[in-house]
Amino acid sequence: MRTALQRAMTAAREARSAAGCWQGRVASSPLATAVALAALAGDDRPGVDLEAAAAYLRRTQNPDGGWGDTEIGKSNLAATLLVLSAHQSSIVNRQSSILPDSDLHRANAFIAQLGGLDAGLKRVYGADQTFQVPIRMTAAYAGRGAEGCGLSNKRQSSSATQSSVLSPQSWRHVDALPFELALVPRGLMGAAGLPVVSYALPALVCVGLARHANAPSRFPPLRWLRNFAAERALSLVSGMQPKSGGFLEAVPITAFCLIGLKSAGRGVHGIAKQARRFLQSTQREDGAWPVEVHLATWNTTRAIDALQAAGLLEEALDARERAATREWLFACQNLKPHPYTGTAPGGWGWNELDGAAPDADDTAGALLALRHLGVPAEDTRLQAGLRWLVSLQNRDGGIPTFCRGWQKLPFDRSAPDLTAHALRAMQALGATGHPAYAKAWAYLERVQRADGSFAPLWFGCEDAADELNATYGTCQVLYACEAEPRAAALRGRALAWLRSIRNPDGGFGGALGARSTAEETGLALRALAACSSEDDPLASGAARWLAERQRADGSWNPAPIGFYFAVLWYHEALYPLCHALGGLGAWARRRGPAERAVAREPALPAQRGS
Repeated sequence: MRTALQRAMTAAREARSAAGCWQGRVASSPLATAVALAALAGDDRPGVDLEAAAAYLRRTQNPDGGWGDTEIGKSNLAATLLVLSAHQSSIVNRQSSILPDSDLHRANAFIAQLGGLDAGLKRVYGADQTFQVPIRMTAAYAGRGAEGCGLSNKRQSSSATQSSVLSPQSWRHVDALPFELALVPRGLMGAAGLPVVSYALPALVCVGLARHANAPSRFPPLRWLRNFAAERALSLVSGMQPKSGGFLEAVPITAFCLIGLKSAGRGVHGIAKQARRFLQSTQREDGAWPVEVHLATWNTTRAIDALQAAGLLEEALDARERAATREWLFACQNLKPHPYTGTAPGGWGWNELDGAAPDADDTAGALLALRHLGVPAEDTRLQAGLRWLVSLQNRDGGIPTFCRGWQKLPFDRSAPDLTAHALRAMQALGATGHPAYAKAWAYLERVQRADGSFAPLWFGCEDAADELNATYGTCQVLYACEAEPRAAALRGRALAWLRSIRNPDGGFGGALGARSTAEETGLALRALAACSSEDDPLASGAARWLAERQRADGSWNPAPIGFYFAVLWYHEALYPLCHALGGLGAWARRRGPAERAVAREPALPAQRGS
């Protein structure tokens, strides 16, 4: 365990860039690759390596015939439908076939088992149209329509494609998203009841335009209204598009927007041109695309928080390095009203790029990291961040992700993990007397589940029946409880639940019975270290589990844990390292100076891990 901690600290140091940040690496994604291919299909000069992308999709098909959102993820309906749509786009546009017949047959069988394009998507996403309508649009655009789920490798003529795919009948299976509501003033959008989440407004417009162009409303006043609103809505989207061309610097939402514009006959619009440029610039050497270019701000704040929890921040980074990281984080702070969400200045997004929108989790993380790095609480930039964070609080006392008042759909609601993170930031800035602080604790008390756990918003567990990662959510709340003695009862129930889900191998998963992972075991170990005695056998077992599974280079194997863009799974190389380092270090601190001293021994020679 002592060696594991030393190796983890060394690995964290080596992962830091010369600029002072931890950029990390978001996993390549079959889903993102498929929707990017579908978006670029038919372009005279797509500007990407189509064969490398096709080969990536062929080698990432799972034995059950489907694809996951990540290379190591479980197969799901959305990813598999999009891969087949990319395949059909290639056939329709007379490009090379992506899948051989045998792989195609297995994929069709997998989709049929899950209910297909219509019933299956409704079962997965319910009333949230953020992802299911763009998938149906992509299928219609690709030549599938909504009738049946079978595909063949037979090439179709241009005229046949026009009659069977882009006909009003097939496009009427694509829900008519009310893109005209994008023109509602930002302050009223939360009450407008949009069928997509707050961060999907560009997709609302582009997908809505595609349906309007191919199957306009039969109600004349609504049809005229949408004709009138089209150019104004596009102007709004254009103002939200960053310099890179990628909305939220994310591949899926950008590709969906490009498909929508091409389907609407606007493939040469300036928005479409910039979206193409983004997709062309983000293909990786393996032929794939990730869901997001990178999460540098989030990873940097996670690394700093882990080193602080381990008591190793000053050991790992000298004064010059800490100063460089401070300046890098300050340079990421949003200093003007954000064009994407309309929120005030002061917050942080998940990376330093223009397309990252300020959000509660990254803002709380940045405030904590900067305090750990020695910035005084009175610093005007930190105070601006605190005001931004508190202004987001909903009437229920909880903290949402991007915008206050959007509570209709799950990914816009208040969430325990975000609220607990904001509470920690308020504690670090001495704002525990602020009215928002007490309201946030009252929210957590109300939403604690009967078993003592908390369900987070942005992180999941593939092995859980509900796919919720209660370990992540509960641990985030326990970290906030460490500095709040008035939360003793809540903390006791949460800790009892955490203890109850420990696996027989000593590790922790995201829920009872879920397989142990480095991410969840590190999270749980850090919480146990804050709440347990020095000889706690559960904590010792978790530390041993991590030590025995560490790779020789000091890192750990990642697992799909992240949600992105309406339950889209990803994994990130730095997540297991940061969580395990924080857990091991916090446990070493709990056990006393002797354990901490060992962590300062010279690093062992690093070897490449499996």
